[in-house]
Amino acid sequence: MHMSKRLIVDANTVFGFYPKRKVEVSLSELLRTMNLNRVDKALTVSLKGAFYSYEEGNEETLEACEAHENLIPLATVDPRRFLGGRSEVEKLVELGFKGLRLFRDIQGYPLDYSPIIEIIEKMEGLGVPLLVPCNEYGCITTLSKLTMEKDYPVIVLGCTYSLLSELIVSARKNKNLYVETRLLTSADALEVLVEKIGANRLIFSSGMPLEYFQASYMRVESAGIPDEDKDLILGKNILRIIEEEA
Repeated sequence: MHMSKRLIVDANTVFGFYPKRKVEVSLSELLRTMNLNRVDKALTVSLKGAFYSYEEGNEETLEACEAHENLIPLATVDPRRFLGGRSEVEKLVELGFKGLRLFRDIQGYPLDYSPIIEIIEKMEGLGVPLLVPCNEYGCITTLSKLTMEKDYPVIVLGCTYSLLSELIVSARKNKNLYVETRLLTSADALEVLVEKIGANRLIFSSGMPLEYFQASYMRVESAGIPDEDKDLILGKNILRIIEEEA
């Protein structure tokens, strides 16, 4: 267990039921894991929205976050079924969701896909980030092109060391791009990113309780970067993006 007094905000957590393997990911397990690791806040989304109904999932997410003040709600939509356009995205923000999180890694659609392109267009002016899984070559490039002139942050989820050069080149051109730290497992990935694009573009996440918190946390805590950069990555950056108080 870490003994740090740093503010920790986990930008990528889930709860509910995960049908692909036997793993405990209930809301109570998320809260237990947060408490065990002294996580101050977590952005979260119900897995019901990824696997079944995004409308029901969003309702479940809001209920959980209203009941637990250390949880911050992310909405999701399934672009394969999403017909609402601007009005539905606006409504989600009005309801209190602090961002829109896609599950293309689970749902299987490409990024260069008309419903996604429409969502990217319709999110302008709403003031919340878009979180997008990009774990194959070319995805970050496409995402960067699609969001280049937008007025909101875009957080790349699922980036691994093999995608680092694509991320760095894209992020230099597109100032809207941020990246989660969850899968940056190589020894020097965080140091390279801090040097090349700046610590203010890195967002801490663990994927808990589906994935182990400590591995993600210790990767940041043990990185060879200044303490102030660790503070930015572990919490301050995401709170700034979603305009939330510490």
